[in-house]
Amino acid sequence: MIKNKNIQEVSFLNNLLLFIFCTYPICFLVGNFLINLFLLLINLILVYGFFKNFYTYKILNKQVLYLLLFLFFSFLINLIFSNDMSISFPRVFKFLLIIGSIISFKTLITNLKASKINKMYKIWFIIFLVVVLDVIFEIIFGFNILGFKSFMSGRIASFSGDELNIGHYFSAFSLFFLSYIYLNYKNNTLNLILAIFLISISFLIGERSNFIRTISIILLFVVFINEIKIKFKILSFSSLIILFLIILNSNSDYKLRYVDQFTKILTYKGINYYLNNTVYGSHYNVAKEIFKDNIFFGAGIKNFRIESYGEKYENLDHPHNDRRANTHPHQIHYEFLSETGLFGYISFVIFIFSSFYLTLKNYVKNKNLYQFSAFLFVLISLMPLLPSGSFFSTYTSGLFWLNYAVMVAYINNKFRL
Repeated sequence: MIKNKNIQEVSFLNNLLLFIFCTYPICFLVGNFLINLFLLLINLILVYGFFKNFYTYKILNKQVLYLLLFLFFSFLINLIFSNDMSISFPRVFKFLLIIGSIISFKTLITNLKASKINKMYKIWFIIFLVVVLDVIFEIIFGFNILGFKSFMSGRIASFSGDELNIGHYFSAFSLFFLSYIYLNYKNNTLNLILAIFLISISFLIGERSNFIRTISIILLFVVFINEIKIKFKILSFSSLIILFLIILNSNSDYKLRYVDQFTKILTYKGINYYLNNTVYGSHYNVAKEIFKDNIFFGAGIKNFRIESYGEKYENLDHPHNDRRANTHPHQIHYEFLSETGLFGYISFVIFIFSSFYLTLKNYVKNKNLYQFSAFLFVLISLMPLLPSGSFFSTYTSGLFWLNYAVMVAYINNKFRL
């Protein structure tokens, strides 16, 4: 009876974890409070499972566990040298919750049948489909199904409201959507059509950096996964380019965002002009100066929001220096360099490339499409120069670490799709 009771309790915990991960994508549409709440619940279930000896730390590949602990201890060392420990402390110790969420996802992959895990991806597929339909609704009517509308011309708000970050969400889940279609319908033509469709929707959302990331991961996905002949791929994406050109010439808002404000800078003036004459460039510039003043350990995680306002940076040689101060430098590499210094940056590089090595080694062997999709998102999230959200923020880090969890969960796992 005791044994049966334990089996029932383990089954209940696993199903509860599954429910949380199934609905986790909704949290990113609601707000940071719900993201943090779900993260806390995931870890409470994990701790209870450890306490009852239902789960074991060995469930996560030991190499991945060592890498996560290595990154955490690098953050702890950074905390010691932080200019303001009170600001860095919450983010550093929140990383323990992130580690717990990664172990929890691995627990699901290991303990549950493939059919149940596939139901989770099906729910993610449905949630993402609702977002796609909502974006289309807003493109047509100017507001989403809840009445939210963008305060900026050429941008789509959807469920993100005034945050205007639905493009990041779109990028984070688009490949899971395509993977589900590919695995369940085995239709290369349908998958290619949907890939082109998602790229088009990402373009119309109007978030330029996230559009570049989305088109990059989808193109890589199609090139490596889709089995349609190369000439049809070229023809399809050539048609897509023609469609974009038609939209740019017929819609002044998109023309302003993609041509006047962006393309011309890169095409005619070069990247140095972009760095020296934009607000994002001013963020990068002050981040560079903060890094030079704190070269080994940085100013401390989340300390850019304090340091960038400092008087010592008031007279930097940049046309937009009066707008340099912000909560973060809007670029992950500048963020790591300015807030964690060379020590933190090199530690993260070691961590992420080691994770990539383990992932690709496993993918070559098992060909898990969800793992490959997550890998592409994590990889493209680290593109240099493109503006990005703060790596240590709840929303951005949540999307990053969820994909990372999917990426590493299948390492040394016999799970088959």
